[in-house]
Amino acid sequence: MIKVGVCGCGTIGSYLINVILKKYSNCICLVGVSETNPESLKSLSSSLKKKMLNFSLEELVRKSDLIIEAAHASVVPELLELVIKHKKQVMLMSVGGVLTKRGLFEKIKDNKIKMYIPSGAIAGLDALKAARMGKIKSVKLTTRKPVAGLIGAPYLMKNKINLKSIKKDKVVFSGSALKAVECFPKNINVAAILSLAGLGATKTKVCIVASPITKRNTHTIEIKGDFGTILTCTENVPSKLNPKTSMMAILSALATLDGIMSNLKIGT
Repeated sequence: MIKVGVCGCGTIGSYLINVILKKYSNCICLVGVSETNPESLKSLSSSLKKKMLNFSLEELVRKSDLIIEAAHASVVPELLELVIKHKKQVMLMSVGGVLTKRGLFEKIKDNKIKMYIPSGAIAGLDALKAARMGKIKSVKLTTRKPVAGLIGAPYLMKNKINLKSIKKDKVVFSGSALKAVECFPKNINVAAILSLAGLGATKTKVCIVASPITKRNTHTIEIKGDFGTILTCTENVPSKLNPKTSMMAILSALATLDGIMSNLKIGT
């Protein structure tokens, strides 16, 4: 039986905890959580109808075999340092936290830490990983988001881009995946995932479109290489629990957990 701890019990963390207790109780021992927001902890305990054990981050890592991070990018550097220190496995949702802390991903690899990164709210990573075995010429992500989904982004505030004045689709950012993650830390996690699977953070191109029309996050990926061309488009339905979280991102985390627990591996 594998001992699992969950860092963060917001939308994704709470969903996974509920599924673990209902579906995987015969093979997973849920150690507890590490959550600094008392309201989130209270909400989770209420939904489970029992008190959830809450530990410091290091205590949770020490007690667990696998830690699932479902918090935010700012906690990732500390978590990964603890995972390395205690030689544990980790599933990472806030992948942008790896890109913005240079050298951390390499440190994980050098210490032979097993890290799982779900596909999140995009499709096509299996094909991209296969393409990487040959030659990839370019990878471009175009993300189209509702205006409301971009409110509070540091880049828009710094550049005084008034979202309320946007009347039609407008490109608000164009640059590398690394720059996109730095400028939109809560909005473009898919760029980090895509860059790690393909050409890297500086060579993966990202375009972000603010749309006053669309109600769903849409991610279009174009990959070119000596294999040909791959084009995917994912239109995401928001989670009913939190409109800022795509349902596909939640299901992707669950599928990754299912893959960890299963002997059968399908796909690249």
